[in-house]
Amino acid sequence: MSELASDHAGRVVGLYGDPTVSWSILLEARLSSALTPEKARMRLAVAVEERPWLGAAPDVEAVRGEELPAVRDRFAEAAYERGAPLLRVAVGTDEPVVLIAAHHGALDGLGLLAVLGLALDVPISSAAKGIGARTADRSFLVSAFQRLAEALFAPPARITPERAESGPGDVFSARILPRSRFGSSAFAAAAADLTETWNARHGEETARVVAAVGASWRGGAAPEPLHDSAFFRLRLGGKPTVAEVGALLATQPPEPDFPARSSRIARLGTRLLAGRLGSTYLVSNLGVVSAADAVTSIAFYPAASGRSGVAFGAVTVGETSTVTVRARRKDFDDAATADLADGIVEALRGQDPGMGDGHPGHVAHE
Repeated sequence: MSELASDHAGRVVGLYGDPTVSWSILLEARLSSALTPEKARMRLAVAVEERPWLGAAPDVEAVRGEELPAVRDRFAEAAYERGAPLLRVAVGTDEPVVLIAAHHGALDGLGLLAVLGLALDVPISSAAKGIGARTADRSFLVSAFQRLAEALFAPPARITPERAESGPGDVFSARILPRSRFGSSAFAAAAADLTETWNARHGEETARVVAAVGASWRGGAAPEPLHDSAFFRLRLGGKPTVAEVGALLATQPPEPDFPARSSRIARLGTRLLAGRLGSTYLVSNLGVVSAADAVTSIAFYPAASGRSGVAFGAVTVGETSTVTVRARRKDFDDAATADLADGIVEALRGQDPGMGDGHPGHVAHE
C-alpha cells in the first residue's frame, strides 16, 4: 500500500511538478509543553494505518535543538523514494518543538496542520476559507500551451539571485511577529512590493510579476490530512494594492488541475524550462490557527519552485504570526534569505504600520 501511496503522490504533483525540487513541504511548531517522540510515533502510526494514502508510518526522530536546522534541511531536500514514508517527523528532546514534513502530493498546508493535531492529540483548526466550487476556465492542455509560450517568449519576472556560493537544497528564514491579521491578498501584494524593491537594489528592472497564491478547495474548520490544494496565478502591475490583488483573487478562476499522467517528453521539457516556468514567487497563508493553547508559534514552508525558487509562508497562532521564506540555495545564501525575510516583514508593515517588527525566531536561518 505504501508503494501505491508514493506513486499516487508523485502523480498528484503532475506535469507542473518541477522535477528539480523535492516537493517536500514543512511545518515547524513550537509547543507550550513537551511532546515525547514515543507518543508522536504511536499516534502517527495509528493515524497512518487508518489513512493508507499517507504511505508507511514515519520513524519519528528525537533531536536536540541545535540539530534541528540540519534535520530541516534533510527533510526538505531528500527525495521521497518509491515506497518510503510520505511523512517525516522530528521531535525536540531539550525544547518543545515538532518538525513535520510531507510530500506535497500527499498533503497540502492544511493537511500538515491536521497531522500536527494528530501528533499532539489536540483539535486544530484554521480560519482559512476554501475556494469551494470555483473551477478553472480552461483545460489543462490549453493552460500548458499558454505556460509554454509564456516561458519561451515572456517569462515572469524573477527575484534577482544573490548568493555567495552555490549548493543543493533550500535555505530557510523566519520572522516571528506579534499577532497580526493579514490575508492572502495583503501577503501577495507585500511580496510584489518586496520583489520590486529587491530588484531595484540589485540594479534590475521588474516586469511581468506573476504571483502564485496557494489555496485549498476546502476550508480549515476541520482540516484533514489530505491533498486538496488549488492555486491562482495573478499577473500584477507595479506596486499593486491589497484591494487590486483582492479583486483578482475574487474574480479570477483557479489554475486547472494537474493531469493524472505526464509523458517523459513533458517531464524533460519541464526540467529544461524550470528556470523560466512558474511564477515570480509563491505565497501561502494558512490563516489564523486555533490549537487549544498547545502551540505557541508555527512556521510553514511551502515548496519553492518556479522562476525564482522563492516561497513565502505565513501562519498566525496564539499571540504570534510567523512569516517565512524558503529559497533555493543555488540562487540565495543564508544572508540573502534573511534579507528577504526582513524585506517581506517591512513590506507588510508598509501596509499596516501598527503590525510591529519581526524578529528572528528559533526557526530562522541562524
